[in-house]
Amino acid sequence: MRWDGLSVDPKYLEALFAKYPERLTPQDLEEIFGLSRNTVYRWLQTGVIPAYQVEKTWLIARDQVKDWVWENRNTLRKGQTPEANEDQP
Repeated sequence: MRWDGLSVDPKYLEALFAKYPERLTPQDLEEIFGLSRNTVYRWLQTGVIPAYQVEKTWLIARDQVKDWVWENRNTLRKGQTPEANEDQP
């Protein structure tokens, strides 16, 4: 998914995330964002995407990611990496 030049609205996000389960995998994020595996894991590890790691498993809530996309839609459209969320552990 290329975000640059995209008009993101709530209905679009609902449709985009509707086919995914409540708990996403890093592979789901690769598909949703069109990012490489390395970039997805870097975003997870640095707290850019809201998620928690328990041992080797990433817990990624679909609705939190959807909200995150909405909050960062302007940054994503510009092709920039959103800031890491400092509230993440």
